[in-house]
Amino acid sequence: MDNESGVVAFTDDSVPTRVVGAVQAEVDGELILLSPKDFSYFGAAGTGGPVWDLVDGTRSVGQIVAQLEEQYTADPGVIRAETVEFLDALRAAGLLEFVG
Repeated sequence: MDNESGVVAFTDDSVPTRVVGAVQAEVDGELILLSPKDFSYFGAAGTGGPVWDLVDGTRSVGQIVAQLEEQYTADPGVIRAETVEFLDALRAAGLLEFVG
């Protein structure tokens, strides 16, 4: 299924994978990601770091969300929404792609 921008939507079974050439660094305690697509940087403050850490090319979106729900006491609906939003932003920035 495509969204309005023509990008194929991902599902809980989709597996996010970091793109080759994505660079990460910590700057003043914040995770910063550099996109190989256009060399723009992407700040991953707050919950972004734990999500990025779980993107290993083997875990599905559903597994990432479940892991975060086990680690944090926030409302599961909030965890899911923020994780999906962050993954979509990473894809738009050219930092990851989805399989499945």
